[in-house]
Amino acid sequence: MTASPEQQIPALDRRPEARGFRVEQLLDEARRGILRIPHFQRPLRWRTKNVLELFDSIRRGFPIGDLLLSRDTAPGGSVSFGPVNFRVNAQHAALWVVDGQQRLTALVAALLRKELAPKRDYWAVWYDLQKQTFQVLQRREPEPAWIPLNVLSDSVKQLKWIRNWPHAEEREDLVDRALELGKAVREYEVPAYIVDGANDEVLRLIFTRANTGGIGMRESEIFEALYGHEGEQPIRSAVARLFDLGFGTLDEDLFLRCLKAICHPMTADQVGSENLLPDNLIQRTEAAVRRAITTITSWAGIPVFKLMPYRLPLYILSAFYDQFPAENSRADQLAARWIWRGALSGRHEDSSDAKVGSLVNEIRSGVDAEATMAGLIRTLGDVTVDSLAKNPIEKIDQKISLKSAASKIFILALLAAGPRRSDSPAALEQPTLFAGEEPEADSDSDESTSAEDALHAKFYRPLLVGQQDTLGTDIVIRLDGMTAHEPISADKYNQASFLLSEDAVQFALAGSVQEFRKCRRGILLDYLPRFIADRIGEAVDIRPSVRSLTNEPLVASATE
Repeated sequence: MTASPEQQIPALDRRPEARGFRVEQLLDEARRGILRIPHFQRPLRWRTKNVLELFDSIRRGFPIGDLLLSRDTAPGGSVSFGPVNFRVNAQHAALWVVDGQQRLTALVAALLRKELAPKRDYWAVWYDLQKQTFQVLQRREPEPAWIPLNVLSDSVKQLKWIRNWPHAEEREDLVDRALELGKAVREYEVPAYIVDGANDEVLRLIFTRANTGGIGMRESEIFEALYGHEGEQPIRSAVARLFDLGFGTLDEDLFLRCLKAICHPMTADQVGSENLLPDNLIQRTEAAVRRAITTITSWAGIPVFKLMPYRLPLYILSAFYDQFPAENSRADQLAARWIWRGALSGRHEDSSDAKVGSLVNEIRSGVDAEATMAGLIRTLGDVTVDSLAKNPIEKIDQKISLKSAASKIFILALLAAGPRRSDSPAALEQPTLFAGEEPEADSDSDESTSAEDALHAKFYRPLLVGQQDTLGTDIVIRLDGMTAHEPISADKYNQASFLLSEDAVQFALAGSVQEFRKCRRGILLDYLPRFIADRIGEAVDIRPSVRSLTNEPLVASATE
């Protein structure tokens, strides 16, 4: 049996050295350029809460975890720990941080910054001598009993601060607390293991295991740390380039999932050795994802990632277009049929590695793009109107939430009717708001509720005002420029394209809730079955409908 790449990596010549470093020693090593952060370390992920908890643990004498360091040479130049930078000389026995970057950055950035009154970042840490709590100072002025942590880095600096503190004579108890805190921080001992003689391959393996054994490091960060050159973030750059499609910002781990599908799928051995990865893998994945997004938006009519009922199509279509990169509109049409059949039946809900691997195997065994996509459609089995797990008709009288696949399908159905202004031809009308990003939640309100409401407002708005629940009957697609409280007036908007009638609008304006819902319900019950039939096609016919081929909108049929 052939040994895996990890098994071929040699063991260490000798066991790591175990020793302890006082915080004041670590600060000195950072200043002198002994401590170094290697380029394959992950981005800084700690936030205010993590930094404050670290210093609170040190004050209380709690353990904060071991450091893992590698002794090796290091060039001269500039080294950085968060906002703190040093010009240092070359070192023949530098200590490279394999595990502990977040903790060491917090210590150096908080204790060695030069500002007299640190503000406005995660490491602007102060200690409230009165309340005995750590605080981060943002924009306001510090309280009289606050001491900045950067004066605790050495005893002389701390004594100077105390002499200049206006309340030193009257609050000897707080002076004692400050002195005790400084001593506790400087003399706190951090355990560390130091590895000698480890090459890059060994260090990368140690780094991967140290950082995937805990919580908080994303898989895409591991990939970029291992396979990006110094300073490069290949996945993040590819995701940024894809933003120009107007599909929204993709998650970097989602991009990596597409990449792994293209690798059929990527194995654990490949993750451990870049030599086993195909050439130009990021470029190939980016090109395939771009083609997949074009099909999803142009052929399936799903304008943004936020409205995709399921993620599985993005993974599978990326593998499909990597296998069949040539332009083929027939294959694209069949892909749209596969997307909709899988969404309406709920069979795309399973996006497990096993499911992705099975579908990718189906793609890799194909020799013709159209026949292969037809084969993917057949893997869904029979999909009929009566067997739909995600039938948008059921959402007519239910609350709409974009957290559910069925609600997203309902919104997409309304969008397919081609909502437009009265003076805009259907072919030219584009709801440009869909290209935007999800609004941030208000920091003073409930995060989950406000974020959900803000996201809804980008795609649709309730026509009825003051109702506790927004049902499917109540909503219309919101076009770019349509204000939050703007009614659908007969002279400004094509009412039929919003699946409304004159009677429905009048009931809404009059506040006649039950009459409006009854009227709108009839319109939707007439429209949605034909939308569904158009998307799934005949059970024995995988060809797209004539309407799909001609891109004829559903508005006319909705108003017959």
